[in-house]
Amino acid sequence: MEIIHMVFARKAKEKINQLVDIANQLATEQIKLGHTVQVWGIGSGTLDQLQQKPYKVICFSTSLFMWNTIDNMKKAISLIKPGTIIHVHGGIIPIFYPIIFHLHKNNCPFILSPHGRYNTNTLKSASFLKRKHFENFDTNIINWASAIHFVSEFERKELLACCPFDLQKSYIIPNGLIDNNINIAPKIMKHDEIIYCFYGELNMINMGIDILLNAFSIFKKTNSNNAVLWIMGNGKDRNTILKSIKKLGLHKYVFVKPMVYGALKFEQLSKIDIMVRPSRLDYSPFVVLESASMSIPSIVSNETYFAELIKNANAGYTLKENSVEALTQTFIESMNDIDSVQWNRKKMNARQMVIDYCAWNKIAREQIAVYQTIV
Repeated sequence: MEIIHMVFARKAKEKINQLVDIANQLATEQIKLGHTVQVWGIGSGTLDQLQQKPYKVICFSTSLFMWNTIDNMKKAISLIKPGTIIHVHGGIIPIFYPIIFHLHKNNCPFILSPHGRYNTNTLKSASFLKRKHFENFDTNIINWASAIHFVSEFERKELLACCPFDLQKSYIIPNGLIDNNINIAPKIMKHDEIIYCFYGELNMINMGIDILLNAFSIFKKTNSNNAVLWIMGNGKDRNTILKSIKKLGLHKYVFVKPMVYGALKFEQLSKIDIMVRPSRLDYSPFVVLESASMSIPSIVSNETYFAELIKNANAGYTLKENSVEALTQTFIESMNDIDSVQWNRKKMNARQMVIDYCAWNKIAREQIAVYQTIV
């Protein structure tokens, strides 16, 4: 089978484009399964992170004139063999529409993976033009797709609420652990404190850090415990977070640390007890899987798209609603569990969840099985 992964190469300060990385993981494993795979990058960014890969990479730059890019892509599409599957990653990307319209017109089957781009918060807070683009163009793309891939039932329900589509052509496969790094050293034995940790972008609203701080404040004031909270990350709201910590009287219990990478990141994660992500807008944060691979359970909101996976695997805690009250109760529940057999079970389940559901070779096989139904 021949497969083309189509991704948007966006200009960004970050060296790693998450969607490009997901396409890379899929393409790499599908090559190992004996398929012919290409990754097409469209946009003004670069695909430097795809250098020296086992599959062919083609970059269609939009830096000069978009219509030239579309013409070049139409020529490339005319050369693909019958039966080739095109897997489109992302959504609300203007240049995708004329390209996908051309695929539809020429009866070329394609899979759509929105990757959280149609989530409720994004559509509510989007500009007028983006909302109109979704209504006028992305709804057509959704209907034209031969199959639509979601990473959770929550993501599927979000899209269904704003754009009815044929549920029969949708399917759910979770994202995997980047680099399949399931051999990370387990959590080390140490200190008497229980360490809760947020690791990610310091964005007060999107990441739900306001919920986190207020819930932790109530948790400390109403329960006798030895818990502390690490907030590790970089971002625009660092000073706002520091002011909130001071205002809530948490300066003895909450510590803001810079984001670290590589071996140092895993060294720091090995010291924590629970990862916390009460996010409002946060697509599949890989640190949740990285923590799980180290037998560290997580507390997550539905908006991370990991809640169902964690709940079904009994690998942590999921928030019934993303609120201060719900998170406070979950802090209390987790603290009560820590000295019990239930806690050890959650730790073992967290690692097993990654092995059973989040290995990219397994995910690649499942995607291939879907491709084969529409060729």
